[in-house]
Amino acid sequence: MKKTNTLYWIYSFCVGIALILLVVQNYFSLDEPNILWELRSGTGWSRFYNLFIADGRPIYGAIQMGAIEVAGTLANLKFLRIISVLFTFLFSLLIFNYLKKKGVTAPVAFIICSMIFSIPGFSVFICWAQQYSHHFSSIFSFYAGMLVTAVFAFRLGEDKLGRSTENKYIFFAVLLQLFSLLIYQSMALSFVIPAFFTLVLKRDVAVKNRLYFLASVLFLFFICLIVYYKLFQSILHSSGIAMTTRGTSEGIDPLFKLKWLMSILKEASKLHLLLLKNSLPSFVFSLVMVFILIRDLILKRFMDVLFLFLFAALLILPHLVIAVSWGASRNFALITLIFIFYSVTRIFELLPSPPVAIAIAVSSVFIGLMFMNILEGWVKPMKKDYNYLHEFAGKLPPIQRDTLFVGYISPAWNLHEKKSFLKYYYDEFNAPEFFRIWPIVPGLKCLYQDTHPGTNMETINKYLRIDSVNAPSLKNKQFIELNFNYQ
Repeated sequence: MKKTNTLYWIYSFCVGIALILLVVQNYFSLDEPNILWELRSGTGWSRFYNLFIADGRPIYGAIQMGAIEVAGTLANLKFLRIISVLFTFLFSLLIFNYLKKKGVTAPVAFIICSMIFSIPGFSVFICWAQQYSHHFSSIFSFYAGMLVTAVFAFRLGEDKLGRSTENKYIFFAVLLQLFSLLIYQSMALSFVIPAFFTLVLKRDVAVKNRLYFLASVLFLFFICLIVYYKLFQSILHSSGIAMTTRGTSEGIDPLFKLKWLMSILKEASKLHLLLLKNSLPSFVFSLVMVFILIRDLILKRFMDVLFLFLFAALLILPHLVIAVSWGASRNFALITLIFIFYSVTRIFELLPSPPVAIAIAVSSVFIGLMFMNILEGWVKPMKKDYNYLHEFAGKLPPIQRDTLFVGYISPAWNLHEKKSFLKYYYDEFNAPEFFRIWPIVPGLKCLYQDTHPGTNMETINKYLRIDSVNAPSLKNKQFIELNFNYQ
């Protein structure tokens, strides 16, 4: 056993080093330059942080802004991505150890966790420095779920804990879950995953006992959500900040929500791993999932199928109850996680548990796909854009008390996609990195100050004007053109 664990550790260490070398490049994404420039301008904590409070994520906002402030430059965001790699490994390790504790063999648990580690939702956390702290929430929440599952597992035939131990576990579980919710709500739904694992692995227990166990866990889960919401309201009231509102009539229509949820489940059934232009691999994964569900129905495992879809709905809960939802990969990473667990455990009911070498080989396929997605979809195009913008900023003349006008031309939406064998992979599916143009202005300002260190922030805000070439503010002005449609 020790030799087996050593091989897994050596393999994971090599993967970690390779992944760190891959993501430690100079690039930025979306809000990162906005936060950094506001911090440099002195308005970050007074204005931008309020947005995190309004979203119900005050701890997340404090951790994120504090880290970006310490980083100081867009180039130094690479160090936050290192933290993301380490914490994604830690979350996978937590799941690995829990599955082994529940009786899953080490090779099968390793395959499951390697596939979980590889999903695009977690690749987003690794590649997008702003989201390095998401796994703080998932780890705290998953551990809280482990404590609660241990308290109620006697209903599934496990040993009953003493009353004092139960009370202690529940107390710390509630604290961890509330802390997790104040970091990032959607990842705090990890709370229910240990219960799902346990229910599926304990399928021979009487249905009544499984339902009692489920009801006990969900009762505490919803109690935590209610307490969190009351605490959130109190924070909003004391700070005088209005809650973020999302309001479209389409988003709250039940039929629209049902259709939207089914599309999410369809993506999860593909294991959300392969984003190749060739749809055959995705079709194969979906076919395997359909086969597994049909087999379970034939074997009369109706409760297991019900649990799969029930927990899938729980893991997308915030987006089922708010008006506007979107198919961002990070928002249904946890759904993909339980689909991976469900499908792999079912497959290895039909196959013998593999040796370590086979487990590592199978895992390497999915981790290789992860590397390919990150390299082609993030690092290469974003590093190229960063270098282009950094070079452009360095060539701009020093500001001499005359306004310097820069007019940018947004890139074609498929600038990178058409050059790649991948469907362009980003946080929102197939959206190029400047599909949202707001990083351009603060990004260029940050890089201008980095390449012109003698120029202070006030001067840049006053005399450097950056806008689209089609903007009225640039009419009849002589401006320097920044064209992102480079070759």
